[in-house]
Amino acid sequence: MCGICGIHGKGASPEAVDLMLEAMLRRGPDGTGQWSRPGIALGHRRLAIVDLSERGRQPMAAADGAIVSTCNGEIYNYPELRAELEAEGAVFQSDCDSETVIHGWRHWGVDSFSRYNGMFAFALWDAQASALYLVRDRLGIKPLYYWRDGGRTYFASDVQAILKASGRGEWPVSGTGLAQYLAYENRFGAETMFEGVRLLLPGHYLRVDESGASEHAYAGIAPSGAAVGSFSDAVDGFRDGFRKAVRRHLMSDVPVASYLSAGFDSAMVASVAAEELGNGSPSTFTGTFREGGWYDEAAGATLVARRRGLSNTPVEITAERFRDTFDPMVHALEEPRMGTGALPQYLVAQKVAETHKMVLTGHGGDELFSGYPVFKYALLARLLREDFTGFLRLLSRVRLSEWPHVGYFTLSSMFGRRDRRFLPQLFAPSAQKNALRPAYRSRGTDASSPDGAFTPAEGGETYRAVLTQYFRDYLPGLLIVEDKISMAHGLESRTPFLDNELVGFALSIDEAVKLEGGRLKAITREAARGILPDELFALPKRGFPNPLSRWLRGELRDWMRARICGPDTPLAEMFEPAWLQSTVDGYLGSWRRFVRPLDEIGTHRIWMLLCLESWLRQTRERVGIRLVAPGSVSAGNPAAMEAVA
Repeated sequence: MCGICGIHGKGASPEAVDLMLEAMLRRGPDGTGQWSRPGIALGHRRLAIVDLSERGRQPMAAADGAIVSTCNGEIYNYPELRAELEAEGAVFQSDCDSETVIHGWRHWGVDSFSRYNGMFAFALWDAQASALYLVRDRLGIKPLYYWRDGGRTYFASDVQAILKASGRGEWPVSGTGLAQYLAYENRFGAETMFEGVRLLLPGHYLRVDESGASEHAYAGIAPSGAAVGSFSDAVDGFRDGFRKAVRRHLMSDVPVASYLSAGFDSAMVASVAAEELGNGSPSTFTGTFREGGWYDEAAGATLVARRRGLSNTPVEITAERFRDTFDPMVHALEEPRMGTGALPQYLVAQKVAETHKMVLTGHGGDELFSGYPVFKYALLARLLREDFTGFLRLLSRVRLSEWPHVGYFTLSSMFGRRDRRFLPQLFAPSAQKNALRPAYRSRGTDASSPDGAFTPAEGGETYRAVLTQYFRDYLPGLLIVEDKISMAHGLESRTPFLDNELVGFALSIDEAVKLEGGRLKAITREAARGILPDELFALPKRGFPNPLSRWLRGELRDWMRARICGPDTPLAEMFEPAWLQSTVDGYLGSWRRFVRPLDEIGTHRIWMLLCLESWLRQTRERVGIRLVAPGSVSAGNPAAMEAVA
């Protein structure tokens, strides 16, 4: 895991790349490197995980200098690829998986990109073709941003590196990015909050040369084989595929840690990793809240750790720590992002990084193996058309805690909402029109985003729509948060559930099989028997909840009001002050605070406003750029490129 950056085009300078590397210090505390020739400059920040020697330093060049690469991430099938390349005559100079990129390009060209099973974003310079290739993994686990300004292309793992190199004092907010964030607490496709700065799409590469730039899809997300229609076959296949995925993700020359909650995904990752390592590793870390009760993950995590003989470090998260750490977290995210869980993640990652460089996570398990109530809604919609008896049977197995979610998506469909109807909407377009000052209003959220090369999975029409939306829109946002939160502390996070082979297997399983017996995540739960403690099966699904709503109406009430409605709030430049005041007053006095599921949207709205306030203020104070209304100043010309599906 590292940070990469560079500039292509006339005037590309090592001095500008130095500024970019300085802005990404947190991503690579173990070293820095730079390579340049007229018209191209590449930079690299190193966090050494595999091959800790100097041979693993980057940018890395081929022996003849014809190919140069700078890579962020890991290629987990590196051993197999290396053996294949050596059989074709390649001579490796290091034991670093990133060297595969150079030899892979020489032997397989663009086809090499789809061979990599891993999380990565890399830049590759082909001197013979005078072309730069920017490449991102198929699921978007690692981010890669770029900005085209005239004849130059800037790229980096962090937006702040591009902003620093631009030399600008002002930057316009993206009207589309802001509208998407307010509607969904997220952004989609290539959109960022910075006008003109684009995020390379998952499974895509950008080719840049003197004639311009073009973006291409190189790999899709698709079922790996024939449909799996038997529950027992699905469980057996999961056990085998998951263990192989964890084994691949343990490729490391440094000690391994693992996040651990009371949930099945992180518990399975930590437990199977412990079986594979067999040496008392990985060390585990759990976020805790003194409020206890519904928020208590410690009891379940302790059961798992004790069963495997693993150390478990609790990390207490309080309202005071939330307040004091909020600004550093938002600065690390670089732009407002989804999820109130980002701050607990930030604090746990901070603790892990005191002793480790690499941590395993459970991300992706809910999306792949139907862990959200929306998947029950999708199957109900299918059964209503195909099997009314089966519909009634599943309906009777919808838990009380799942009904608000099933009801929400049912109403969204009934009343004609077609714009990302499987994602909760926070501020509808009409609400945004009332809230925003005229200069910040957008004509719409520009909701369409390319599906890339996503191939629908096994299941009914509604299920395929849900899964496409989650992989295209929801999961990439979660993964960017995880990257930013971990790299803020020089910590590499790995996601075994998102192993290419396991993803392909999961998409081959029919949706009804994943909800066997009306249970969310039925396959994971069944596969966990004999691996996880029996007591864990009786615990409710929580999703790492936090007591933020309680804090915002208690200890953090005055802090929250001052940030959103205070006389110096930068939000007043973007929003109508009267609307800000009424939103805060309405939240504090809302009757929904007595019904946790109904209160979630209100709490997320306040979180979003707090994030926007911190982002506006810190981009000016810490990055040195004042954010202004969309279109106020030129932000380059990202449209001057050919997009190729």
